[in-house]
Amino acid sequence: MKNIGFFLLVLVLIVQPVAAQVQQEDFKPEDMTTFIIQVPHGVEGNGLAVGNSTLSAYLFFESYYDGNMNVTVELNLPKGFVLRETPVHSFSLQTEYDDWYRLIDFYIPADTPCGVYNITAKAVVDVEGTKHTIVRTTQLKVASKEEVANEVSVSQLIVPSDEDGYGDPSHPSNTLVVQETSPALKKLLTVTDLKVEKDDLTSTYMGIELTNAGNSTIPIIVTYDILDAKTGEPVKAFKPDIMGMKADTVCYATVTLSPGSSSLISLPMYISPDAMGGEYLLRVKVKLTGSDWIAVTKEQKIAAISRRWGPIITTFTASLLGITALGFFLSRPREIMDRFKTRNLVLIALFGTVSFAAINLPMTILWELSHAIFGPFSFLFTGLFNEILLYMLIASLVVLIPKPGVISLFMMVRFLLGGFITGSFTPITFITLSVNAVILELLLYTAGITGKNPAPDNRLKMGILCGFADMAGSYVSFSVWMVLYRLFYSDWYIAANILIDGFLYTFIGTWFGISLGNRLKKVAE
Repeated sequence: MKNIGFFLLVLVLIVQPVAAQVQQEDFKPEDMTTFIIQVPHGVEGNGLAVGNSTLSAYLFFESYYDGNMNVTVELNLPKGFVLRETPVHSFSLQTEYDDWYRLIDFYIPADTPCGVYNITAKAVVDVEGTKHTIVRTTQLKVASKEEVANEVSVSQLIVPSDEDGYGDPSHPSNTLVVQETSPALKKLLTVTDLKVEKDDLTSTYMGIELTNAGNSTIPIIVTYDILDAKTGEPVKAFKPDIMGMKADTVCYATVTLSPGSSSLISLPMYISPDAMGGEYLLRVKVKLTGSDWIAVTKEQKIAAISRRWGPIITTFTASLLGITALGFFLSRPREIMDRFKTRNLVLIALFGTVSFAAINLPMTILWELSHAIFGPFSFLFTGLFNEILLYMLIASLVVLIPKPGVISLFMMVRFLLGGFITGSFTPITFITLSVNAVILELLLYTAGITGKNPAPDNRLKMGILCGFADMAGSYVSFSVWMVLYRLFYSDWYIAANILIDGFLYTFIGTWFGISLGNRLKKVAE
């Protein structure tokens, strides 16, 4: 028995080292670990830098070994580079998928010769007393400032933009909307010694398209300033303190540009309540990561616009006018209706129904179709219905019934039919139709086209008056859309609509409407 026990003890002593040796031989560093070096941090492959820069080398080590692993990592920099901390780090990884990483700062002196430098990281892995060595090498190109400036460029600035950097079609290009307090309110606050608390910061975005025309991966930092166009000084109202931090702390972006690539980024633009409308200069600055040197600048003029008080006042006045006209009608409906004979009311209702059937119903389909085909010039097509055909009916109705109030009743029929059948009981429809009716009534009555001694056969006079009335109605319509629905219309678009749709098409429709009214009048007689 003693011999058997001694034999088993010897067998265990022999097998245990052999098993440990097999286990160590099975350990392959390339398969059981991941070792990464990035210079500078975030750059996959070869990086780029300039002299007088402070960069961070990123070291990452991960274990896939189910056991204890002692690792020593050493970073070797080229001669002349200055380490800001120790290059050697030792650590232990205990389990599978355990990892370690570190950012090691170093400095590239300003007088470092341009060229490509090799940076090496060595990891010595100790597993069960057996050491394995893993070496990783990357290259860092130290380039001249002139070379970097020629490779990096800002292709485009998009102001304002959405969160992805693409243009925002709801606002004019190269403009920022500020919440400026009205002059009248400022005077009132001064007199009454009151204050308006505005703590919120309006934010929009700016799109920046960057291009790398070189052969190296370039890490950059992008920021911007908004300058006074006259003095060239930064305007603090457009880069306010945010939660106690300066705007530069949050208004920047880090980008890694691959060789021969372009990238579109966005930056937030904060606007404090103290911002004023006016002309400003937007300056975008591109710095190489680790350096304060500005490699590229791009300047673009922008305008800060406040609320347009013209449309606001116009909308308020038009709303008040519409409500007053409605109140006047509801206060004395019998007196107004008694001025018309029954056949006149039937004729007005007939014309209103024809206008709804010939204009409102077709436009519910053709409106969207015309916008899809003609885009911003769709008003040239829709005006054939909304202006020429409409004013043909209005002018012919005035020729048949040249009395004050006929246009108002006609518009009321259109409004009621449109509301009940198509559900278009909207504030814009009410305000636009009521203002258009009131202005038309006043102009035609003042010019003697309607009234005691009507003269509705003067094509030139009636065409001009209807044209001016519709121009005013068109401007009111645009103002209401801009105020109630926060839409933006370019000045050229508003002018084209008012001149072509509002005046020209209306004049043509009125001219032919008088002829139509005279023919219908002869038939009726």
